[in-house]
Amino acid sequence: MQFTLLVVNFFLITIISREYGAETYGEYASSKSLSVLIGTATVLSLALVVTKFLAKNKENSKLMFSNSYYLIIRNFFVALIILFPLTFLFQRDFSMTALFLLGFVFNEMIHVALAYFQARGDFVTSSKQIFVRTLLYGIGAWIIVFQGFSIIVLITFQVFMLFSFFIYAHISIPKSDKLFETRPTKPITENLQNSGKKMVLTTFSSALISELDIVLLGLFYFGPALGVLAWSRRILEIIFQLIAASLDILFPELSRLNDKNEIQNIRRKLRNVCLLIFIIPIIFYLSKNIVGNIIVSLLGDTFSEVAIQTSMILFCLPLMIWSRINIIFSRALGFEINITKIIIAGSLLSYFIYFLFHSFNVSNPAILSIIVSQIIISFLTSYSFRSSYA
Repeated sequence: MQFTLLVVNFFLITIISREYGAETYGEYASSKSLSVLIGTATVLSLALVVTKFLAKNKENSKLMFSNSYYLIIRNFFVALIILFPLTFLFQRDFSMTALFLLGFVFNEMIHVALAYFQARGDFVTSSKQIFVRTLLYGIGAWIIVFQGFSIIVLITFQVFMLFSFFIYAHISIPKSDKLFETRPTKPITENLQNSGKKMVLTTFSSALISELDIVLLGLFYFGPALGVLAWSRRILEIIFQLIAASLDILFPELSRLNDKNEIQNIRRKLRNVCLLIFIIPIIFYLSKNIVGNIIVSLLGDTFSEVAIQTSMILFCLPLMIWSRINIIFSRALGFEINITKIIIAGSLLSYFIYFLFHSFNVSNPAILSIIVSQIIISFLTSYSFRSSYA
């Protein structure tokens, strides 16, 4: 499922960039990244919370669905109020960001409904639904782009697809286990909200590692240059997500461990894995000329710098993987608050790095900013875990 999502995502950014140009793709990418950060804070990781409650057969589990939907929708309207000043602050298109945010909300509601199956260990049903939705969206997006519709129509179509599959996912829950009440139940919404506030900390931290660079690039770069930089950074993100998806198995395993020596042994093995991952950027760097010709043939001469930029940016991959590992360890062992604080501090420091490099006009300021930013966050997450676990 993850592989299909990433393939379709790569396919989409390719056709969007080719047909709409680097400038439009730059706005598309930056607005989407900003909506992911806002959306992550908005939905409170309630899909994970509901999965956890259902797996433990909590009392009133049938009411989890309706109360979660209510919380997500309520929080969405609150987010809309602050969205306008945020889009002004980050210099992003309001309508595009608002549509992306709405899609993010529907996507979380889909996963709340699919939590029914995942809590029972049935990942096949949820994966099938996401797989079909991804394919339909990919095909529909391809038709919309080549029919010459605007980028707003494309994003609206995505939102419609997500809403449709939310309805389907909820209907898929067996009637005997589904209870959709029109009014929220206060004790349940409070329980969900309190649990969500804790769960969302590490989810938001992961989102910062993935999306922060593109949001910050949108502050300092504009037009085609932003599109090219966002494309290079998105290639890194696609490869990162493909590898990082396999790391999620660590969470339940680590949650069961109490022996410090065993936990440290796992970290040593994972550190070696991160070192091994350096093979990927090295291979890409050695073949950047071939890759560059392929990208230009796909996207046009405007994207001629993508391969060179990506060959340098990809050296962030092991750093991002290590930061993700530190987040998973912290979540499993109960250090969510500590690592979230340090990642937010690292994000603010990253902004100053971007500002300084851009202001002093050093060579390749954007590339250096991305690399230094990921080095800082990787170092800080390691420090946070060591100090918390000591």
